[in-house]
Amino acid sequence: MDAIGKKLIDTYHVTQIIFINSIFALLPISMFITYKNKWKEVKKFNFKIQLARSLCALIAMIIFFVSSHYLPLVTLYSIVFVFPLVLTLGANIFLGESIGWRRYSAIIVGFIGVIIAIDPFSLTFNNLIIFAFLSPVFAAAGWLIIKKYGEQENIFSFMFYGKIFLISITGVSLIFFFKAESQFDLFLNGFSGILRGIGILLTFIAASKLPSYLFAPTQYIQIAIGALIGYLYFGNIPTLNNYIGNIIIVGAGIYIIYREFKLSKMIVSQSIRPTILAIKKD
Repeated sequence: MDAIGKKLIDTYHVTQIIFINSIFALLPISMFITYKNKWKEVKKFNFKIQLARSLCALIAMIIFFVSSHYLPLVTLYSIVFVFPLVLTLGANIFLGESIGWRRYSAIIVGFIGVIIAIDPFSLTFNNLIIFAFLSPVFAAAGWLIIKKYGEQENIFSFMFYGKIFLISITGVSLIFFFKAESQFDLFLNGFSGILRGIGILLTFIAASKLPSYLFAPTQYIQIAIGALIGYLYFGNIPTLNNYIGNIIIVGAGIYIIYREFKLSKMIVSQSIRPTILAIKKD
């Protein structure tokens, strides 16, 4: 989905990409809710929480797609995956979560990994990297809102209304930014949305079966896939700094998840799971 967005952002406004993507993402999600017979649960939702969380998600997506126009995916993922580090820090500052020296050390090590990966002293350093850092910040802010105010919400309403709000907000912007898409580009955009919806559902299903400490680290495969797609399709060759920095970032994130499991304080791992989803026993 990210690779398709990176391709389309060269031609279309970012809100148009998100608008069409979200419409198609809603299709598999709606089918799943129908299959589970959960529409009654969807009707119960807190407007302010859903709107605030959706706005944070929208801003994070806009920053990501705009940044993808200028940055290789592997570099962008190096930035995006500081999310667990930002989230841990934010939970301490805004939610009063107790963070020990080990996890703070992991946060520092993780940010060192980011500095190595983006290589700010190289001739190819792009100043937009600083802008891209806002994407994980807003993504973390959205989850902190859920953590503080939204635990009474259910996962089905988050999946459904998250897309409804994205469609509504970006739809208004199309009055100013709409550009007719070719049939192929429309197919790509719609296909990426379906991939996104299926990805959300697969995440939901896997998260309902696996403990947080096992499920959360699986997110890091996205860095490797991003590097592979970036090389095969966009011709972006990962540098030695990318490899070293991403290994450090992944190591720091997994260590934070490990410490949460040991301390039974699931800040990061539950946000990825997410926290409102109970583990089902077969």
